[in-house]
Amino acid sequence: MMSLRNKSFLVKSGLLLFLLGCIPLWSLFGQNEQEEVLPSGPSNKISIDTISLFLGGLPVEKKQSELLFDYEKTQSWQLYAASLEKQWQKRDLWSWKPIRDFSKEKLSRLIDPALPVFYPFSGPDLMFPLSLFPLATVYVLASREMPGRCPSLESVKTFEKTFPLILSSLHSYFKAGYFVTKELRQDLSLLGGNVPLFLIMIVRSGAKIVDCRTTASTTIIRFYSHGELKTLYYFQSDLSNGGIEDSLMRFLSSLGSFNTVIKSASYLLHGEGFSSLRGFLLSHSQAIVQDDSGVPYRYLVGAGRKVFLFGVYTPPLNIFREFYQKDLEEAFASQDHEPLPFGFGYKWNPKEAGLIVAFKPEG
Repeated sequence: MMSLRNKSFLVKSGLLLFLLGCIPLWSLFGQNEQEEVLPSGPSNKISIDTISLFLGGLPVEKKQSELLFDYEKTQSWQLYAASLEKQWQKRDLWSWKPIRDFSKEKLSRLIDPALPVFYPFSGPDLMFPLSLFPLATVYVLASREMPGRCPSLESVKTFEKTFPLILSSLHSYFKAGYFVTKELRQDLSLLGGNVPLFLIMIVRSGAKIVDCRTTASTTIIRFYSHGELKTLYYFQSDLSNGGIEDSLMRFLSSLGSFNTVIKSASYLLHGEGFSSLRGFLLSHSQAIVQDDSGVPYRYLVGAGRKVFLFGVYTPPLNIFREFYQKDLEEAFASQDHEPLPFGFGYKWNPKEAGLIVAFKPEG
């Protein structure tokens, strides 16, 4: 059963999105406590959770959908499911499980782990914020990639064409822990957007999807995880000074305190073209958890933030070498800090990776 606190928050944030014109009012009310039901024929209905299990390479029971139950007997689904499972388990072993352990043993002692989470430049990467902040109930992701539509049974019927697109979209993510923007946009243009990947990540994390709503530029997915109702908000947004929307800023401000995670962000926050977002994060984020591609170290220190470092500083990849931070390298060299047990951002090797945790000054 949903707590009064969760109900209050969902209503307030939902009304805010409606008033800002981000989503239609009908998507927030009605059968809010039930799974979204999608038609699959005159005498059968199927939930978005069941469709997501199928797309996620996970077993569907016959009572959930006889059609998808039969589809899962096909060679194409079984080969897809085996490939997805193998790559998923490998990335979980390398990244997500060590991150979950780190969050429980280290990060949760430094920050409030239950605050809402904002992840700019996210693309469809939901697993890293879910792993870093498993106690959060609100996740707000924003990037330029289109959200797409919630899949229906009709769209799933073309699964033989869809499965290769899903695996292609996730290739660099499984291999290196981040999406390559150019490759991702090509794949998503064929796949139809981020939503299928979000749904796959949610069900494969062990959660149960309640409903999925989309507009041209916004997605809201609610799901139960560890007995709590959680909400993913995705905004398709140009986060540069000339493109960032006031509605996104106001929505984030309405959350009160929130934590921010930044990784593999192409060092965009190092330039003046993203100074508005950088200033907003410094003034509003309770904690910023990032790699070196996020807010430059000098701005964190200049804002009076208390900074904790984990791992090591390794200069940026050659394509980003202009964003080398001498002051950050010196900070890593001069401070006592613990090793990082996982790769993060562009540094997939834990021996080369660093994590920065910067707290907002009190008062």
